[in-house]
Amino acid sequence: MIIPKTPSKKRPRTHAEINEFRRKSLIEGALRSLAENGVSGTTVSTICTAAGSSRGLLGHYFSSKDEVMVAALDYLFGQISVTVRESLDRFNGTAVETLHELPSVMFTAPVFTQLNRTAFLALWHETRFNDQVRVANRQLYRNYINRMERMFIAAAAELGVQFDPRRAALGYIALSDGLWLGLSIHDDVITGEQAIEICQNYISRELQQN
Repeated sequence: MIIPKTPSKKRPRTHAEINEFRRKSLIEGALRSLAENGVSGTTVSTICTAAGSSRGLLGHYFSSKDEVMVAALDYLFGQISVTVRESLDRFNGTAVETLHELPSVMFTAPVFTQLNRTAFLALWHETRFNDQVRVANRQLYRNYINRMERMFIAAAAELGVQFDPRRAALGYIALSDGLWLGLSIHDDVITGEQAIEICQNYISRELQQN
């Protein structure tokens, strides 16, 4: 499996822009290596090769492989969050409509891509063994729960119904994460369309729309 590089943007010119460009390239290289080789097969060499950088450059921006893994997780989570938010902003629906649209965004491109799926699998597995990655993932996960809770609160207020939005958010994340995992491992058993429908049905039940 070959993970394509992100299309190159205009080359930076200032020292700060160059540093940011190189750091981002290394992080994206780490994600491609994780997707292709897993954590155990990802090394300084594979990261730099995927990034198109010299081996010595990584040590200039990161003190250890663990630090690269944390940066990769944070970057991947951040990129997906931005993509989801921009997609929902363009959708421009009511709070209820936006909540129902979320699964469609989560289980289609550009969010549900081969790179994102396989890189997440590698990083999720790494949380079992890497304290730094586990701590970073815990904070990102808490932020995700809080965002989902706010979406359920807004939808409930719009409909005038009452339920526990925290529990609804936790249930939705557990369901969607499980479906994401299942699709990433064996997409011959379940389809993206089915995953979307399952999540939307859950949302309808929580919002008492059934």
